[in-house]
Amino acid sequence: MIGLCIALDKGLRWFLNALMILLLSVMTLQIVMRYAFNDSLIWAEEISRYALVWLAFLAVGAAYRRGEIAALTLLPDALPRRAGLVLRLLARGLGAALCFTLVWQGLRYAALGGTQPIPALRFLFEDLFGAAAPAVPTVWWVYAVLPLGMALMGLAILAEAWGDLRRLLRGQQGAEVDAP
Repeated sequence: MIGLCIALDKGLRWFLNALMILLLSVMTLQIVMRYAFNDSLIWAEEISRYALVWLAFLAVGAAYRRGEIAALTLLPDALPRRAGLVLRLLARGLGAALCFTLVWQGLRYAALGGTQPIPALRFLFEDLFGAAAPAVPTVWWVYAVLPLGMALMGLAILAEAWGDLRRLLRGQQGAEVDAP
């Protein structure tokens, strides 16, 4: 199980790096086209925006797993260790519930509004292929990143909640780290 999580995390990091390279490449191309050739790529800003949205929603789960998201721990730290652990467990349960509610609502939203083709890709495909342009993906793929990102974050929160629950049931105090 741990090996699968490590492989998924590495795959996600690879995908995020590829998205960042795409974003930087498209933005650099747009800048060169605009200032060196006094022309603009009609699709570049939209593709960059979508790449940035995907980066943000996918990276939030990875950042949470690495402890890079700010947390207010004043109250759990002020309580006795066991009560603080119970409060952390409750907060994580509520956070996971919010994430999975956003997954559900995000899927509904994507289904409702995601049937039209992505305009930027339509322009890009028409520029590249002319009249023989292949079918363009729909904006469902843009909207789908919200449920995907929230599912990844919800799973990360549940993993931490599971560790808290195990510590609570074992009688361990606070945020002691379990040995792997």
